[in-house]
Amino acid sequence: MRQRTERRGPSLVYVLGKFPSISETFILREMQALEGRGLRLCVLSLEPSDETVHADARGLAERTVYRPAPLSVRSLLAQLLAALSHPLGYLSAFAFALRAGARAPGAIPELLRSLWAAGYFACALRGRRARHVHAHFASMPATVGLLLAHILGTTFSFAAHARDIFTGESLVLERKLGEAEFVTVCTRYGLDYLRRQHPVAVGERLNLIYHGVNIVELMPLPARPAEPPIILSVGRLVEKKGFPILLRAAAILRSTGLDFELHIVGDGPDADDLRHLAGGLGLSDCTRFHGSMPHEELIPLFQSATLFTLASVVASDGDRDGLPNVFVEALALGIPAVGTNVSAIPEIIEHERTGLLARPGDPEDLADAMERLVLDEQLRARVIEQGRRLVLTKFDIQQNVGALLKLFERVMSRRR
Repeated sequence: MRQRTERRGPSLVYVLGKFPSISETFILREMQALEGRGLRLCVLSLEPSDETVHADARGLAERTVYRPAPLSVRSLLAQLLAALSHPLGYLSAFAFALRAGARAPGAIPELLRSLWAAGYFACALRGRRARHVHAHFASMPATVGLLLAHILGTTFSFAAHARDIFTGESLVLERKLGEAEFVTVCTRYGLDYLRRQHPVAVGERLNLIYHGVNIVELMPLPARPAEPPIILSVGRLVEKKGFPILLRAAAILRSTGLDFELHIVGDGPDADDLRHLAGGLGLSDCTRFHGSMPHEELIPLFQSATLFTLASVVASDGDRDGLPNVFVEALALGIPAVGTNVSAIPEIIEHERTGLLARPGDPEDLADAMERLVLDEQLRARVIEQGRRLVLTKFDIQQNVGALLKLFERVMSRRR
């Protein structure tokens, strides 16, 4: 990977945790749409991807700056150069880390790692007129982004999503919220949660901006009924996605005599346990685990599906989905969907209007909803039509990036 930046005009700096990420195509789409609107992006990533890379991500990945090993010679030299190039900014970042660490001693290790990363990135950005620093996720990327903004003397913002809101992984969050020019939140549920938890710090900074999809590329195909019906689920194989509930619901459907194929796309720490569970439930002959899949290969699988299902639950550590983008893609493609009444999912799946909602953790209720959408043709037609209409109204990438662009334009003319 190339570790230098081009010497061009004013740029918007994006700080990411991992890029490219197979589960974060919404960030890729957002960056591509912003560059399509004329913004110059400089992408900084705390770690490279070890996953399948979407073909569309390769261009950005080739010019992404990645953090090196903290104690490498390159990293050590970068700290010295950053301190010499931005002495007041580096002192400001160091002072912020000291104050934040004094108030939250448990955050000291992350603050030190983040300051080191910010110093390296500041050195890598020499020759670029960075006008604003924006981080995705309120956790360590936002910590690095805030410290980098201190060093560069520019403005800062971040995007909050799901795990970074609902678990304790976002350290010194109150300070980040207080220093950000604005914060984007991708769900109404998450925005209201932050407003309740941090009423003083958020002020008027919160902005609801849904993730968007390319509604032109994701056009429904003419209906081609699959025999047997194909039930598709996509997500990381982790607790909050509820795949054990989905498999148990599939076993219930099987016991009623319904013939179907179940396709599960994704990878994660629960992969082996889920395969064993499928075998124990007698589903091995009708269930296929695809593993991770590039987006360009996933779309044809979506288009062949009869039904999309995601059985989301609240995990034992409080983690939960926000609004999974796979629901938006399913509805855009005219695939009826079943979700659960968790977090922001009802913001896309409105029960019996744009899809069906089941009780989280209830395989019988999930099985009933899945069966209804497979067999009830009138219901299918209604939710397909209204689901696509909702995507056109709320989840058009160009419309939503336009709202984000206005926020950037408001702050990029100013310095810190």
